[in-house]
Amino acid sequence: MLKRLLAVIMTTTLVCTVLAYISYTPLRDRTSDTMYDSFGSTFLSYVLFALPIILLSGFLLDFLIGMIINRSSTTLAYMPTVLGYGVYGIVIASLLILSTKDAFDLPLSFTIAALTAMIYYSLSVVFNRLSQHAH
Repeated sequence: MLKRLLAVIMTTTLVCTVLAYISYTPLRDRTSDTMYDSFGSTFLSYVLFALPIILLSGFLLDFLIGMIINRSSTTLAYMPTVLGYGVYGIVIASLLILSTKDAFDLPLSFTIAALTAMIYYSLSVVFNRLSQHAH
């Protein structure tokens, strides 16, 4: 449970840092008659939105994949599993986009969602391996 929570926190931090960096306007590029958010406030906004989604969907997917792996006689390989997480990220993004009336750049939104799910899975694998070597 702690490894999953650590993977959620690390994934959220990484993804939100990249997104905040992309949307941040440096001081030299700002115009005087426009209000801009600071990097910290942009980052915090992304964290407040992304953390619950990554937390709930990550735990749910881990539970579902865990049920499949426990009933299976073979272990899923890394690449098919990470791609499965990517597809699941796209499904979650689709559900979120369908539940709002805002306009989204669909390819970008799906890419971000898929990469976030894949990063979460990859960090989960790393933390599981590190904890196995520690014991």
